[in-house]
Amino acid sequence: MPWLNDWFKTPAGRELAQQESRLLSRRLAGLYARRVLQVGSYGEGCGPTVYDHTRQWIMDACPGEAITLRGNSQVMPLASGSVDGIVLVHQLEFTDKPHQVFREAARVLAPEGHMLVLCFNPLSLWGVRRWLSLRADAPPWNGTYLSAGRLMDWMRLLGVTPRPRESMAPLPPPLYGQRAGGQDNRRRDTRLPRIMRGLGGVNLIIGQKRVSGQVHPPAVRQRRLAIIPGGLAQAGARAAIRQERHDSG
Repeated sequence: MPWLNDWFKTPAGRELAQQESRLLSRRLAGLYARRVLQVGSYGEGCGPTVYDHTRQWIMDACPGEAITLRGNSQVMPLASGSVDGIVLVHQLEFTDKPHQVFREAARVLAPEGHMLVLCFNPLSLWGVRRWLSLRADAPPWNGTYLSAGRLMDWMRLLGVTPRPRESMAPLPPPLYGQRAGGQDNRRRDTRLPRIMRGLGGVNLIIGQKRVSGQVHPPAVRQRRLAIIPGGLAQAGARAAIRQERHDSG
């Protein structure tokens, strides 16, 4: 999505990319994910940080320095169940087949793996700004924003159990770009009051792929073998006595 990558190079786009990257870094640090696939690039070296022995790939259709895997989000060139975590960076709003992207993400995700979805919130000031936009063909207003409830329903249909959503960035550009100059403003944008958490311009929804395990028949319980001092000598003596009685009989 070159048009979206170009928008991430603007002041408002860079600030939003930094906020999303910080939030993704914190959430990925709390998950067991040794193989993480990020679908969609922020550009300019911005992106979530992974720790320990986690390996990360960044896939996008357009070339770039941060891209490690070129591919289409609708047909991912990966084997089924090959990653422990997959991050969709605004992939659903700017595609004509969002269901197919969701199915591919669930396919490459390993059992008990986690899916992290970032999507612009239509029920926010960003959604109002999109409807009032005079340039509907310019990013980020040319996408189809999807509500958190719809995304959670899609997850459940694919066997992915969603968590409660998180949101950020309540103010859209140009107000968002004007507040993006200082660290204090960034903190205020990320720490929304509880009553306003659903009004953020961007939703983050995390889900876990649940796979029902096979039910095995109950195993037959056997007595544990106990070793006692002198047990082997006593067993040998008893065996010799039984053999003598058998010979005499």
